[in-house]
Amino acid sequence: MTKTKLNVTARFKELRERAGLSLAALAKAMGYRNSSSIQRYENPDLYTKEFLSADIAKKLAQAVVGRGQPPITEEDVWSLARPETLSTRPRLIASFDPDNSSETGETALGFTREHWKPSEQGAIPEIDAKLGAGNGQNGEVINIPLRDQSISGHKVIAEWHFPPEYLHNEVKVSSNGAIIMEVVGDSMQPTYMPGDRVIVDLHQNTLTSDTVYAISDGFAEPQIKRIQRIPFTDPTEVRIISDNPALETFTVELSRLTIIGRICGHLARK
Repeated sequence: MTKTKLNVTARFKELRERAGLSLAALAKAMGYRNSSSIQRYENPDLYTKEFLSADIAKKLAQAVVGRGQPPITEEDVWSLARPETLSTRPRLIASFDPDNSSETGETALGFTREHWKPSEQGAIPEIDAKLGAGNGQNGEVINIPLRDQSISGHKVIAEWHFPPEYLHNEVKVSSNGAIIMEVVGDSMQPTYMPGDRVIVDLHQNTLTSDTVYAISDGFAEPQIKRIQRIPFTDPTEVRIISDNPALETFTVELSRLTIIGRICGHLARK
């Protein structure tokens, strides 16, 4: 029992030191006023639990993921929480294929876009998740059986059909690597209005140009924002920009940003 406690507290300290943060700096990055709020997580005599809570793991991840050498990953942090906490965290992007379901299965696995099959070739799925131009929504995550396992993913609520030539020549996206998402909120007005749909190219999940992307911090609901690289920053930093002029621009290290995909199409009522 003592070994487990020491392991958790020692690994917490190792992650902090690997991130290059003092205890006070980490506390601030996690949203606390001073180091006294988190110092017990490095002391096995003060912290007697076997695992970090999901809330602490989330705050720690937001503070250290992407820092250090090698860069700290979400898995590094969430391994300090209960195993079931990691496996049940909602996936931001996924879908399902009801035609592939069976009545067997025990283990829940991550489920991605390529598992879904359209009713007509070339269709793009709209998933039950919304891109926040303000506050997004993760939508309904469901579990379905698939052959000898079960899988978790977002429910597909609609199929959108486009001419293949249009997708290839104009939108420049492959239908088997794209999803449709609804926009909610007003932070991207007047460019993107509530109720608009966007085509998200999941293959373009790195920053290749200054444009609009579907993004997340890896934990919160997905957002639609304009991303601009800041020249000569090391590590690379980006500006996260809302098109609504009433809202402020803020800066973050690129390594701490999860890019879900590039916005390559816009479906709006005029």
